[in-house]
Amino acid sequence: MRCTRSFARRSLVALALATTTACSASASAQGKPTLSGSWSASSVSESWSFDGWVDACGPKPRGQGGGGGSVQIREQGGELSIVGAGRAWSTAECWEQAPGLGRVSHSQSGGGRFWRTRCSLSNEKERITVTTTVSATDTSIAMQETSEHKVTAEGVTCTATASRSRSFGLVKRDGEEAAPSASASASASAAPPSPSASPPPSAAASAAAPAPKAPLNGCKVAGDPARLEVVPAKKTLRPGDRFSFRTVVTDSEGCAVWVKPTWTVTPGPLAAKVTVDGSGTVTVAEGAEEGRVELVATVSGKGVPVAVEITSPTKYDALLSAGTLDPQGEQGAVVVIATGAVGGRKGVADDVGRERKQTFVAIVIGLAFALGFAGLVLMRRGRRPAETDAETDAETEAERNEEAQAEAEAEAGAEDEANAEAPKAQAPARSSPTRAGGPAGKVCPTCGERYGAEAQFCGADGTTLVPLNR
Repeated sequence: MRCTRSFARRSLVALALATTTACSASASAQGKPTLSGSWSASSVSESWSFDGWVDACGPKPRGQGGGGGSVQIREQGGELSIVGAGRAWSTAECWEQAPGLGRVSHSQSGGGRFWRTRCSLSNEKERITVTTTVSATDTSIAMQETSEHKVTAEGVTCTATASRSRSFGLVKRDGEEAAPSASASASASAAPPSPSASPPPSAAASAAAPAPKAPLNGCKVAGDPARLEVVPAKKTLRPGDRFSFRTVVTDSEGCAVWVKPTWTVTPGPLAAKVTVDGSGTVTVAEGAEEGRVELVATVSGKGVPVAVEITSPTKYDALLSAGTLDPQGEQGAVVVIATGAVGGRKGVADDVGRERKQTFVAIVIGLAFALGFAGLVLMRRGRRPAETDAETDAETEAERNEEAQAEAEAEAGAEDEANAEAPKAQAPARSSPTRAGGPAGKVCPTCGERYGAEAQFCGADGTTLVPLNR
């Protein structure tokens, strides 16, 4: 009985110790501050080395760098999702992106503070191996990546090796007003855990501090999904390639919403040759014919279409050599984003470069119309004075003609009156001498021949003339 009681007591003590240890470990794990919040990202540092690279191996791999800036990090499901600084990325994927490059392994450890991802691509001509590691502390995050490209052509193996790194610094943690100082963080990490039952320091600090203010960007609490972005809007792949589209869901204020869209393949002639999983990774079957396949990413019943162009390896290499595509098989120098309003009527694919071109053309057309209208107005204003002058000249000429005609009529009337009055004036002049001095002529009484007043005899028969009475 004593042995049994002693064994039972020892068992209870061991069980209590195990329970206490487990609870302490759980409390320690839960006591870590969240990594969600606003962070500052450095630019991606990248270096390449090439070994025996010849022209037969094609163009050399290009950089996969990125600029720095402000980013939003959300800790969810044991992974970190990073949005900002020109790209959306997570600790569950490799930083380097290439057609056909897919994830083959992923692991996390260190209590959610260390991640390791391996991606690879292998075919008859090319082999790519990428290893990405991410380590985090309470106030900093570091990304390290190495990649190796091996291309075999004409019996020669060309090798390219790249190394990349990027760091993140905490700006503001969700639920806190400001990031803790480095000295405070170092002191907290160096201090041994206290066995006392007092609340964790973080809880005490939270209780003593005033209520936290919402971040300036309003992203403390994300709202309902309002916008879905898919990068890129168009992807060129070869048969057998695999590629993962990158998606970002935000609310109406631009805050990231951690919702994964669902992916579907639009029915079509080549739909059976393409598959897409829930993460947006599309795979083109071997032997697929050239053509276009449309995929749709959907959130809350509204989708955004993106296109996959399937082309032959020969044409793909020609497009790369011509500079039409970048090494990732994406069109255009400007990042192409497919944008759709979640909850709106429909999704619309926006090509930033095309939109800028259309805006430029619209501005040019508008200026042309404005200049044409202004020229037309000026022409009309120029014609009006000319027309007025012509009308004035015509009126002046008409007046002159009327005056000349009136003067001519007046002169003609005066002449008529003068002609009419001339016989009247001559008649009294002729009659007056006759009345005063008798008849104005003489006549032969025999033959009737008339003669002047001075004649006395008829020239025909010599008869004496007699005066002519009128």
